[in-house]
Amino acid sequence: MQKLLERKATTHGGRNGKISQTLSGLTLELAKPVEMGGVVNQKTNPEELFSIGYSSCFASSIEYLLQVSKTPYEDIKVTVTTALVTDGDQGFKFDIQVEASIKGLSKTDEKNFIQQAFQFCPYSKAIKGNVNVVIK
Repeated sequence: MQKLLERKATTHGGRNGKISQTLSGLTLELAKPVEMGGVVNQKTNPEELFSIGYSSCFASSIEYLLQVSKTPYEDIKVTVTTALVTDGDQGFKFDIQVEASIKGLSKTDEKNFIQQAFQFCPYSKAIKGNVNVVIK
């Protein structure tokens, strides 16, 4: 196994914390969502960050597979919705919904590439077997 790249981030605090020490210089403020007793704000949370990471990774996986197969396409769009749900006395877990589309392909080819990307994507692999994922 060859390491291709590595990135890190540091979070200070919990739901009302701050993310920093990223290579890009990105700094984000976290805030408890309204649904968890927080107030309306423009800050982020772990669920939103997971959706950001997974949607960009899934889209990148589709792009990679299309390029390797030399399949022309017009556009890729991936929306990930991350829901925090209770897990009995085990705390919480995620339920994920992935909506993906590839403009410029037949419906059959589009479906095939999306399924391949689901198997290929590192985020999909990381959560396989312990997170419910629905692909639309």
